[in-house]
Amino acid sequence: MALAAAALVAAAMPSATPTGAAPAGAKRIAFLVDSWYPWSHADVIGTRFLAGYRVGDRTVASPLGIASVYTDAPRATDQTRALGARHGFRIAGSIAEALLADPGAARPRLDADGVLVATREDLPDSGQPQSPRRRVEVMREVYRLLDLTGARVPVFVDKMLAASWQDSQAITSEAARRGIPLMAGSVLPFTPLSRPLHSAGVQVGVVVASTPYWAFGFHAAELLQGFMEQRAARETGVREVREVGAGYWTMPDREGWGGRVMDALLASPRTGRGGGGPVRGDARVLLITYADGARGVLALVPDRFDDSEFLLGAQYGDGTVATSGLVLGGQPYDHFGYLVHALVQLYTTGRSPVPVERTLLSTAIVIAGVQAARFGQPVRDPALAVSYTPPRGP
Repeated sequence: MALAAAALVAAAMPSATPTGAAPAGAKRIAFLVDSWYPWSHADVIGTRFLAGYRVGDRTVASPLGIASVYTDAPRATDQTRALGARHGFRIAGSIAEALLADPGAARPRLDADGVLVATREDLPDSGQPQSPRRRVEVMREVYRLLDLTGARVPVFVDKMLAASWQDSQAITSEAARRGIPLMAGSVLPFTPLSRPLHSAGVQVGVVVASTPYWAFGFHAAELLQGFMEQRAARETGVREVREVGAGYWTMPDREGWGGRVMDALLASPRTGRGGGGPVRGDARVLLITYADGARGVLALVPDRFDDSEFLLGAQYGDGTVATSGLVLGGQPYDHFGYLVHALVQLYTTGRSPVPVERTLLSTAIVIAGVQAARFGQPVRDPALAVSYTPPRGP
């Protein structure tokens, strides 16, 4: 297992048979979601809280339940009410109703053991419909309610923290100031690679995904950062992010930016035809210079393989190259079992199995990539110097 978070999940996993309902005394989570429609993130996570999940070839009974669900922007296919009637969780009309047992009381009580936030937060140039409120506004309401009740329960933020650096930093700093256990991120760092890939001695890490950037850029950044953070005892962040696009393939110093790794990855996808013809001009390629001199390449390449596949490779100090990757399964998307098991650890122990700073750095890289493309120049920002101690496997 290349990523320590996945190793920690596997090591902690008990074997069990799902019962279809959380056991008595189970931790109950308040879900704040965009909409709970079939195969949404609310669905592929929430259903596993309710009915159990798979981690590899093993089945695990969920020790969690759902206390309430608040939908911020329900779609026509939203199934929250039907699921609530079936499983007995409350349908809330506001974030306060989702978190509190008695919202109108002078001294309200928290009615959840944890909070999961999966409201929509896309990059501003994505062209996607935006959520009615920014993610940071949702989180500040959560923090206000926790302050009101004096509670400090764990919170998970699905995918990137926010679409701006200021909001992302505010979410993490306000949680840290209050002592609230906070976790965020993508499913990818928890999903096993096709073959182990070690980070010791890595000089260049390369991740390749499909387009578009707004949909897959963050997931690729999380996969890359989950790998690169293992190269040293402490991650010290990033010095510079450049966007070079398809010009990457004609760069004079391409070899120093993982050129052989890139060629090997594009020649061997499991869902595509592999590397034929020139890369299209609308490819997105970020060159990431870490503070300690290591390098990362994040490439989104169209028309080479399915959007379920993510390729990961490395170039080491001795000149050797290694490649790996993963293909996410289709319905019922069992790879989410790995993320759900990590969430079980968060909510049952009150400690995140991975530092939220990983996702803070991944978010910063993706936002810097947008800025570098928009302004046509490298982004050098002290905000990229996110420092943290990475998780370690058993």
